[in-house]
Amino acid sequence: MTGKPAEARHGQSAMPVAARVHLAHAVVQHLADGAGVDLLHLKGPAVLPDLRPGRRGSTDADVLVRPSHVDRFTSTLEAHGWEQRTEAETGSAFAHATCWWHDDWGWLDVHLSWPGCRVTAEEAFDVLAAPGATTSVAHVACRVPDRVGQVLVLVLHAARSPDKSDVEHAWRQSDDGVRTAVRALSRRLRADVALAAGLGELDDHRDDSHYLLWRFHAEGGTRLDEWRARLAAAPDVRARVRVLGGSLRVNRDHLRMELGREPTRADVRRRQARRVRRALAEARARIGRR
Repeated sequence: MTGKPAEARHGQSAMPVAARVHLAHAVVQHLADGAGVDLLHLKGPAVLPDLRPGRRGSTDADVLVRPSHVDRFTSTLEAHGWEQRTEAETGSAFAHATCWWHDDWGWLDVHLSWPGCRVTAEEAFDVLAAPGATTSVAHVACRVPDRVGQVLVLVLHAARSPDKSDVEHAWRQSDDGVRTAVRALSRRLRADVALAAGLGELDDHRDDSHYLLWRFHAEGGTRLDEWRARLAAAPDVRARVRVLGGSLRVNRDHLRMELGREPTRADVRRRQARRVRRALAEARARIGRR
């Protein structure tokens, strides 16, 4: 989830961030074990050390939950002091994660799917979990993708970020055998376009309906570019209607986090007016360029 403040508005543990992230992974695994929930731990301390830059640490914990276990897991989080701060639909163009906060354990991203994988979320979870790999985080055994799965997850994440250091560490420093296996896994998950975006090979997929969406995330652009790309990637009429509706609504979750309080109607009206002015300005600029 992008846009999270470095410090929470409602209490902040004095614990070092790195220690808190490690403990957050351990705590949520303990809760998942008690509730019979399947999790995969992603990124940060869950990743093999040689796949990530040593100088950079995570500021939150990331887990992928089996889709059929989501309701049980979120109920468990709520019962143990976690507060949900965003809905999946407002978190990103991929509607892939909810963001949670705990006063002791900090930020947690609960991923319902992994952006770029176009098989069903349940199938993607099964494929990534199939090798049965585990790692110890804060002395708790946590289930993780194997090396090939971790490389793919990191490159797909890099495809949505201006920081491509994960590509250097996870992809370019892997041997040919691992890279070949990653490409095979991406085909199995129908993640070829997203993988290409992460590797700088996106032009090979110009005819794909998701091309514009991944080009926007790889290269940036205006809000109009983003919504045009999201419309092109929408699989059916119902999805296109949802995209159009979202383009007109203020993201209340982001506004709440920005303000540090519940937005008032006046806050929403001001942000809506600013949204309309920005869209009109971008439209005029596009017409002028043409």
